[in-house]
Amino acid sequence: MDWSKVPLGTREQRVAFNEALCRQLNERKAEWMKEGLPTAGFRCECVTLHCGSRFRLSSEHWEQARSQSDRFVVAPGHVAPDLEVVIKEYPDFWLVEKRGEAEAIAEKLD
Repeated sequence: MDWSKVPLGTREQRVAFNEALCRQLNERKAEWMKEGLPTAGFRCECVTLHCGSRFRLSSEHWEQARSQSDRFVVAPGHVAPDLEVVIKEYPDFWLVEKRGEAEAIAEKLD
């Protein structure tokens, strides 16, 4: 992903780009987990730029979240109903799936 080309277009483009950045950081944490290293918690991949929410994910939950490019993990309640739908609610995080233009952009950024 070319981070020098931050999209300044539609809300959906900015949201997808922000979430892709959080996803990339979370993917590093998942690799650390596989190597047995401790992690400080996964970042919320919500639409809010600079969201500070963190939560723990098991490797099973991580794999579920990454089973499709349009799926993201967010803190409970951090949902943009016009862009995504909640697939599953867990106590510490929710699994969401993008819809419409946001879905197409998320798939391209993956």
